[in-house]
Amino acid sequence: MLCLQTSSNPQWVEVAIDHPTEILLDHALCEKKAAAFALAMITRYPRHTRLVRDMIDLAKEELDHLQMVVEELDKRGLTLEHDAGNPYAQALHSHIRQGEPLRMLDSLIVGAFIEARSCERFSLLAEHAREDEMRDMYRSLLASEAGHYRAYTDIAREYFPHEQVRKRIEEFGQFEAAIVKGLGNTPTVHG
Repeated sequence: MLCLQTSSNPQWVEVAIDHPTEILLDHALCEKKAAAFALAMITRYPRHTRLVRDMIDLAKEELDHLQMVVEELDKRGLTLEHDAGNPYAQALHSHIRQGEPLRMLDSLIVGAFIEARSCERFSLLAEHAREDEMRDMYRSLLASEAGHYRAYTDIAREYFPHEQVRKRIEEFGQFEAAIVKGLGNTPTVHG
C-alpha cells in the first residue's frame, strides 16, 4: 500500500479493536501532531511557495480531523490526555539527515510514511472495528490520508529530482518496515 514495504501485524488489529478508547485518544494526538508538523514545515521553509500552500491545506484538514475525533471523545465522556510521544514517529525522525536541503527531503518523506501507515491502519479499523461509528469514521478518513501521502511526495518531487525522491522513499521504506516489525502491538494508531 502506497510506499509501505510491510503490512501491520494482524495482532495489532485485535489489540486495536479491543481498546477503542485508547485508539481514539491516540488518534486525536496523531491529528494534532500532523497539523503541527505541517505548520512546522511552513516555518522551516517559508520561501517554498508550493510547500507553504499545500501545508496550509494539510494543516486545516488535520485540524478538521482532530475536531472530528475530539467530538467522538466528547460523546464518550473522554478528554484529551497528555501526549507521551510516538515511538514510531520518533524512530522515523531519527533517520532525517541534518543539513539542507537533505533535511527538507527527508522530512517530507517522513510525513509521507506516517500518512501512509495511518491510511493502512485506518483501513484495518474501517473493516474490523466493532462499533459502526468507528468503522464509519475511519472509512471517511481513508481518502484524506492517502491524499496527505501524495501531498508530501508531490512536494518532494517539486523540489528534488524524481530519482532522488524515489531512492530515498525506498530507503525510508526499509527503515519503516524494520520499525513496524519491532512494534509491540499496542492500542495506538502506530503501535
